[in-house]
Amino acid sequence: MTDSILYPAFERAEAKVQLVFLHHAGGSSFSYLQLSQRLSGFIEAYCMELAGRGSRFLQPFQTDAETVISDLLASIKRLKLGEDKPLLLFGHSLGAELAYHIARRLKSEAPEKKLGLILSARGTSAPDDLRNEALSEAEIIDLLEEFEETPQDVFTHPELRKYVVDAMRSDLRLLASLSRLPKPVINCQTYVIGADHDEHVPVPWLAQWREIFTTPVTQKVFAGEHFYLFSSDEVIDWIEERARELVA
Repeated sequence: MTDSILYPAFERAEAKVQLVFLHHAGGSSFSYLQLSQRLSGFIEAYCMELAGRGSRFLQPFQTDAETVISDLLASIKRLKLGEDKPLLLFGHSLGAELAYHIARRLKSEAPEKKLGLILSARGTSAPDDLRNEALSEAEIIDLLEEFEETPQDVFTHPELRKYVVDAMRSDLRLLASLSRLPKPVINCQTYVIGADHDEHVPVPWLAQWREIFTTPVTQKVFAGEHFYLFSSDEVIDWIEERARELVA
């Protein structure tokens, strides 16, 4: 692992498809590294690590959309992702927003690139995107508790509480910055997925993406809540199927 925004979860030279996981707001690459361990050798997975966490812990948080997009594109090119193998971008929540913008720019540079896009737990926009960037510490803690991904012990430890609040605040500001960018129509094989009991991203929001692509968008709804993908074997099998479709 390096201080780059992207790093390989596992080196798999024999893999037929390269997959990039782009993590959610307030998250890190850790959960997606665990997902990568469950994938077959058919897929070589890479994980995004935004600044301020993991191996990039000492770097300041980033809140500017163009900066993060530029860093991701530079890393994709440095790693030569998608150059001789199909590339599949998987973005969850905040990561879905990033995945769309990365796909759009990759397609504008190389329309012939064999690229697939999986957008998870995100519509084209959300009513609270802009409001959330100005949340107070107490409101951010309430939001984190709603998602039930942060251990309660963290909130009783002043330094840990400050860290998770600062990370979430920066990611909410990044999401607001991303939401201000235009979303022109692109031509890309796209799948939109979510969960049937996700109170933060209701299933009807997923269909918003159909207006953004010139090709048909396939939608899939799994059982679960906002972080359904971390507890479902069905999701792993489904990703494997999409990877094989991209090669066919």
